Parts: sequence; C-alpha cells; structure tokens
Amino acid sequence: MMAVNVIKTSRWNNKLLTAMLNSRLIWFWLLHKGKMQGSNYQVDKEPLMQIPLVQPSPEKQAAIISLVDEIIAARKVNNVVDVSALDEKIDNLVFDLYGLTPEEREIVKGNGK
Repeated sequence: MMAVNVIKTSRWNNKLLTAMLNSRLIWFWLLHKGKMQGSNYQVDKEPLMQIPLVQPSPEKQAAIISLVDEIIAARKVNNVVDVSALDEKIDNLVFDLYGLTPEEREIVKGNGK
C-alpha cells in the first residue's frame, strides 16, 4: 500500500514550493538527513516537516516561479522535452538562497540526482 501526502499551505506559492522540494539541494538534504526505504526516499510527514526551507525574497520567488512556468509550458507542448537547463537554473537560484559556496555546489551536484 502506498501513502500519499498532500501539502496545503497558504504560506508558500505551490509552484515555488514544488521547485524548492524538487531542487538538487533538497534532494541532497533528504539523501543525508531524511529517511530512506531501500534506494527510495521515505517522504512522509516527519522528514518533510524537517526540511530547512528558506523563504526567498519576492524577486527571487518570481524568478523561480517564472522558470516553473516555462517548464509547465514546455511540457504542455511536449511531455518528454528536455528541461534540464531550466532545472539547473532553479538549482542555482536555490543554491544562492542558501548561500552555498562554489565548492559546496560541486559537492551537491556530484551526488547525482
């Protein structure tokens, strides 16, 4: 049986939250601080609640949301289109939010996704 979590919040824009939770940095955090079930993340309420999310400035929120909108638009045209360049832009904005150094960014990127 599979459990499903639905995140409902008025504190975060859903597109922004989706981008943050799908970023390479949060993936890295879950890999090292979250729970694993074999080779999969156990993403239930407790690990989700412990993710140290940083609230971006309105300008950075708009930039991330704009990239999410580009991904959505591209996927509407072609569901298998390569959006890795847009994902990388989101990752870099998230890295900026957390103040990662170039060395830290390489460590996160080096752990694959």
